[in-house]
Amino acid sequence: MRRAFKIHMWPVWILALGTQGKSFKANPIIGSPILNRLGLHMIRVLLARATAHLRWMMLAHKMPKALRQTFQRDGFCMVPDFLNKETLENIRAEVAAYDGEVRQMTQGNTATQRILLDHAALEGRPALKSATENKRFLDLLAYGGATAIRPMLYIQRIRNGFRSGKADPQKTMHADTFHPTMKAWLFLEDVEVEDGPFTYVRGSNRLSWKRFKWEYRRSCVAANIGDGYSEKGSFRAGPEDLEAMGLPAPEGLTAKAGTLVIANTNGFHGRGQAKDGANRIELWAYSRHNPFSILPGFGLRWRMRLEHAILHRFWRHKDKVAASKNSRASWHLINAHDMLD
Repeated sequence: MRRAFKIHMWPVWILALGTQGKSFKANPIIGSPILNRLGLHMIRVLLARATAHLRWMMLAHKMPKALRQTFQRDGFCMVPDFLNKETLENIRAEVAAYDGEVRQMTQGNTATQRILLDHAALEGRPALKSATENKRFLDLLAYGGATAIRPMLYIQRIRNGFRSGKADPQKTMHADTFHPTMKAWLFLEDVEVEDGPFTYVRGSNRLSWKRFKWEYRRSCVAANIGDGYSEKGSFRAGPEDLEAMGLPAPEGLTAKAGTLVIANTNGFHGRGQAKDGANRIELWAYSRHNPFSILPGFGLRWRMRLEHAILHRFWRHKDKVAASKNSRASWHLINAHDMLD
């Protein structure tokens, strides 16, 4: 039965228009070529940007003016020496001694390994806990994400050339979704060019007329692009696309340990190309909430704990489903030593 004839799903698909739902493939309304030619996708883009700017105005006091201007102009900002040497050494020591739950996902030839920084992971690790609860840190992330709701925090390691296979799809420049979102990296080690630094197309966060036209044309055919990601709402942009939008070449953001980078991942970004065996480790933050809310929300601790609990339950469910098929989940458990060796 074709999706369009699943009558019981229509209320869900319609309600998804007012959420962060983005898949042109899974939702026949979001992916409708006719509706998108009439401007559905671009209406969602414009409304989401308008509400994001309202929330940025309400949260402007959380980031210094010069940094805000850089963030809005370039799509990212960097804060060198956010952590001092002593704090960095203490955090690295606590991470190195970690023996709890670690999960891994492999895309192409790259492995992403993560420790969710929930209550259990922070227990008995005062330096890491202090860093994640630092008011300046949370304030900067709140402005970057245009929401006061606390972001998800992880210790993350990116391992390049982890296995033989196809190229890492995250190394193609892409926008995460149709609305402004935030990711941040607090680097625990120096990141050089050969380590595959976070890479950004400077200024691609802004909705220029060229970007508007490019995104409109892409939305009309997105459900059938077939690159594995664009049809799910994360548009890929090659060199010819960036040129058509009048954008510069991607820029690898090398950084010293202790540097904080905050980015609007509605702009085009990706992982930098790296030699096999190169890796980087960081405190990684992720924030994505309802793009059409006009209020920034609240940084409530109980909400964060609830989100952690839901995420753990989701992971365990995926583990069970995969085990029943003699397989393993996309985000599967690994030994902590395999991440922190």
